[in-house]
Amino acid sequence: MHLTVVSPFPPTITGIGQYGYHITKAIEDSGVFSRITVLAGAKTKNGHSSAFHQAEIDYCWQPDHLKTRSIILSRLKRLKPDLVWLNLGASVFGKSPLANVAGMFIPMQIQQMGIPTVVTLHELVELADLRRLNAPGGLFAPAGARLLTELATRADHVCLTMQHYADWLSNRGVDCTHIPIGSYQSPEQIKENEQQELLFFTTLAPFKGLELLLQAFKELQREIPQITLSIAGAEHARFPGYAKDLKAQCAGATNIKWLGQVSEEKVKDLFKHAKIVVLPYLASTGSSSVLYQSATWGRAVVASNLSEHLHLANENNLKIEFFKNGNVQSLKETIRNLLNSPGQRMSQINHNFDSIKKLTPKETSEHYIQAFNHALEKCQSPKRINTSREEIRLA
Repeated sequence: MHLTVVSPFPPTITGIGQYGYHITKAIEDSGVFSRITVLAGAKTKNGHSSAFHQAEIDYCWQPDHLKTRSIILSRLKRLKPDLVWLNLGASVFGKSPLANVAGMFIPMQIQQMGIPTVVTLHELVELADLRRLNAPGGLFAPAGARLLTELATRADHVCLTMQHYADWLSNRGVDCTHIPIGSYQSPEQIKENEQQELLFFTTLAPFKGLELLLQAFKELQREIPQITLSIAGAEHARFPGYAKDLKAQCAGATNIKWLGQVSEEKVKDLFKHAKIVVLPYLASTGSSSVLYQSATWGRAVVASNLSEHLHLANENNLKIEFFKNGNVQSLKETIRNLLNSPGQRMSQINHNFDSIKKLTPKETSEHYIQAFNHALEKCQSPKRINTSREEIRLA
């Protein structure tokens, strides 16, 4: 059986691209497909496929390219796969609304080709705080968000990384299921570093709350001179120059490391050196892979009390130290208290480590195999995948 994956992919590290890379690897490791082809999108053509033994990685499209949709559909017509999985977010096809709306027609067009189609939708912008997100479109932004949801869910089956989103779409008649992000590797509780280092790891954009964290960090330095802050992640496509401007504003500040985009091989080291991972987001459009990675490597987390963070903690039995969204003093006090409370940190770490051990890559791949089977059955394909937990193989 031949699976084709459409996803952003490393070397460009984004949350959704990193997810596509690791889930494709887990599906490959399950051994259920005789052939896997990834139609990968990245800003550069330099591949990142050394971890794959079987999957063919075709870097055939790039964000904001006018021919992205026609390129992907042309490849699919030539490949004639048995099944297509699209790994999508609201801005995977570029920074402009036009590029993303055009890209979101792809699931519907694949359906029209008669190929069973599964979409993983990481973001429901329709439910997000569009003002905080600086969403393009002005007064038309809510209508644009609804259109993105409508187009992205034109698939045989839709997978959501938050139960809250799955419930919302199910109530609107969408055939969907919840598959949490889970861990990308086998969980490993790394010994805690003695350094008082904070880690901020995500794409850099105004709604991610980095400016809030920098203010809190400046105040914390007066109380804890040895504290450091590592800032990792690429610039968000919609906010060119934001990271550069912010870094310039911090010129002369001490103990701040601007790491930029981090390669997949070095992600584990980020968490190895950190004591606390901070998610100070002012707004969010979906689940947070950084939260799951923190649990995977045994790191305590401080996060704003956004509804998305609250839902994630509740849905996945995760402990998080919450602070009041947008409040510098609340953020500062929460970080300080957690730094000064090793017992509290270890309680959170141990609890989350136990929870993440139930969300391994193998578990996630099995959930996807079930979703794939559902799409195959819905399209009346004669092919099925054996979902036996003892031994997964083609039926």
